[in-house]
Amino acid sequence: MDWILAESVPLDEADPKALMTKWANVAEDMALIPELNVRMRAEAGMLVLEVSPELYDVFR
Repeated sequence: MDWILAESVPLDEADPKALMTKWANVAEDMALIPELNVRMRAEAGMLVLEVSPELYDVFR
């Protein structure tokens, strides 16, 4: 699956739990399974949150 960047926040300013909760709630509101449609990773000093194409389509 191709993941799509939803948000990127500097690690020292990020609240990973709050960010993941926010996007998990969005996925659930769209009747999608958060674990399959939202992922988070650290890269180059940034906390990167990515979403599935299905979840991203909601925002287009």
